[in-house]
Order: sequence, then C-alpha cells, then structure tokens
Amino acid sequence: MIMLLTVSNLHASIEGKDILRGVSLKVKSGEVHAVMGPNGGGKSTLAYALMGHPSYKVKSQKSKVYIGKKNIINLPTEERAKAGLFLALQSPIAVPGVTVVNLLRTALGDTKQKTQNPVLSRQFAGSLPIEEFMHMIKTYAKELRIDESFLSRGIHDGFSGGEKKKIEMLQALVLAPKFAIFDEIDTGLDVDALKIVARGIGILAKRGTGIIIITHYQRILKYVKPDVVYILVNGKIVKTGKADLAKKIEDNGYTQFSK
Repeated sequence: MIMLLTVSNLHASIEGKDILRGVSLKVKSGEVHAVMGPNGGGKSTLAYALMGHPSYKVKSQKSKVYIGKKNIINLPTEERAKAGLFLALQSPIAVPGVTVVNLLRTALGDTKQKTQNPVLSRQFAGSLPIEEFMHMIKTYAKELRIDESFLSRGIHDGFSGGEKKKIEMLQALVLAPKFAIFDEIDTGLDVDALKIVARGIGILAKRGTGIIIITHYQRILKYVKPDVVYILVNGKIVKTGKADLAKKIEDNGYTQFSK
C-alpha cells in the first residue's frame, strides 16, 4: 500500500532560536529523498523535529506532519516510532549494558507494527520466536558485514564510527519502518562501509520504506539514486530537483543559494 509522509509548513526552534521556517515536503513509500545544505542550515533540526525530540520546539498551530492520514505533530517520540517513523542518528550514543539483541527484540515488541520485512514470518514482530528473530538479525548482520560478536555487546559501546553507522542500519532493516530518516549516516565512513550502508538503504526502499537521507555531500548519492533532492538553507527549502541537482552542488557548492 502506498503511503505518504507529509510535512507541511514545519517551523521549529531550539533554545528560543528559530531554525526551521516553513519546511514542506512529501515522501512516498519506496522513494528516496535527499536533503542537502550547508552547516547550520537546519538539516539535523529537521530530523529531530520530525522525530519529536523534546529540545526542539515545533509551532504546532502552524506545522503539520502526517504519516498517511495520522497527524503526529503532537505525539511523543515513542508514539511516532510506533506510527512507523525511524531516525538513524548522526552521532549515536553508547548504551552500556543494553545489548544490540535486547534493543531490537524490545523495539520489535513495542512497535508491534505490521511489518514490511519479508524475513519476518508473523503478522507482528513482537510474536516472533527467538530462534527466528536471531536468524533474522544474523542474516542482516552478515549482509552489513557486522561481526556477530557485536550483537551481544552494549549498544555502540566502544564501537568505531563506521560500526555505529552499520548498527543503525541494522536497526532500520530489522524494524522495517514505514519511513526512515538517515541523518548524515555517510559521515566518517570509508568507501567500503559507504557502499554497504547504501545497499541497506536500497533494500529498505525496495521493500517499501520511504527514505530521507540528510547529507552535506553527494558521496552516498553516488550509490543510492534519490528520486528528489532538496536544498535546505537558513531553515527553508530553496531548491527542489532530481538527482542531477546533487551533482550541481558537488560542482558549485551552496554559495549560490545563500545570497
């Protein structure tokens, strides 16, 4: 079933400073959209505001965010996750004592969404037997070239930057959200890791997850072709185009949009 993530006139601030000034976009199931822009343009604020981070204040009387027909603008983060929204963090924090396996098992049970994940054999992921669950995450770990030993370690505890990004990608593949936001997931990755993460994003998109990739550069977009590219400058989308727009940014930078 085709679904829309609809962001309408999104205004957001942090510590009293206005960051987003009326951002609007629409992402269909299975589409890949890229949000590009200079430092300080509002890209990460967009990610956090969509996910409901409490430090980011949204003007709910002006702003609307719909997943399908459901307006999630006033929902807490956990309810947005249950509605099918996922955010891979730019700088994932370590959670010692909570293993990757335990996190994913709990998250699957809590979201209880109808999954788009073909590996799952039950209607709801929370009812998946432990043997099937372990087979699933090991299958994806192998796809992402994650050593199985990481699955029983504390989340991101002592992980390298590349390993953290792969674990974020593993979470997305297992949870199979309706819409996934990747906030600069390409930062700090070598070429091999970049290709692996890009392949994971491609798998999600083919499965029907709508994707938003937030990035400074064209690097990851060489391996994942976006359907739509937005340029976000000073809290506003100043240009919308196809994949070739990312190439123009690579060649000419953002100066042309900052005037």
